[in-house]
Amino acid sequence: MHISIFRTIYKNVIDNQRIELLLQRHNISFEKTLYDKGSRYKIASDNEDSINIFKKHLNMIYPQIAL
Repeated sequence: MHISIFRTIYKNVIDNQRIELLLQRHNISFEKTLYDKGSRYKIASDNEDSINIFKKHLNMIYPQIAL
């Protein structure tokens, strides 16, 4: 099991549903926690390749998110 955590900030990411659809498209399970300034995602996958592909696609959409 591979686990990765990242945070979004509301001023940088307006559409969290887009991120969640991308996670679901890559069959990655996740837990989302809401904070005042943004969201925190804990993502888990059986293989590291799917997380790396997700990170690549997310970085193309939102380059300001540090992964």
